[in-house]
Amino acid sequence: MIARALTSVAAMLMVLSPARATEVLTSVPTVLAADRAYILVRIGERVPGAWNQLMLSPYDEMAEDLRGRGRAKGNPLPSGADDRVLIGPGKPLGEESHVRTYLIAITPGRYVLSNSATTCFCLGSFQFEAAAGQITDMGTIYIGAENGSSPWAVLARLRSAPDIEDLPYAVADAMAVYPWKEGMTVPASLVTLPRQPATYRAAPRLGNHFGKLLNRALPLGGRP
Repeated sequence: MIARALTSVAAMLMVLSPARATEVLTSVPTVLAADRAYILVRIGERVPGAWNQLMLSPYDEMAEDLRGRGRAKGNPLPSGADDRVLIGPGKPLGEESHVRTYLIAITPGRYVLSNSATTCFCLGSFQFEAAAGQITDMGTIYIGAENGSSPWAVLARLRSAPDIEDLPYAVADAMAVYPWKEGMTVPASLVTLPRQPATYRAAPRLGNHFGKLLNRALPLGGRP
């Protein structure tokens, strides 16, 4: 029993450890590196006083899995490339109105919105290309448990079975992705740098390689 518990803790620490090449930026670079991709994303508060973590993973669109894993095992990542990108809950680039803005430097390539801290969006999520030498604006993302606790209306209406809603780690997260549009906050220091909205496409499935709860993302724009 003790050995199994220690193994579980070790696995969790491995998943939550920082990726090799990811750099969370707390200030805006004067010039973007030509061999790096940059992502800008706004993440809503999970519940008052608590913040979310979102994992992005390199994605093989043909195999419909994470690169180097499962169905995409034959498509490994180059040495030194990011195998996971963790966003939040650490220090952001900026924060206002219960939303934190993050700027992350990553390995260029195709990524999928794969996991929250508790949930794999294995049953359907979104993929996008992060191009080198520019900022890809992911828009705003809200994540919260399907138990009515979210402060965001799009998630607050989602409920799980009543007999599990109060059990810790038993209720999967929901995720609503709002692509960038006019009116979303952009730090003034970014306006002169190359920035393009993320072009999201469906990622129909991916493997649950980190042993999390299962769910699918809501349609783009949080539509029911």
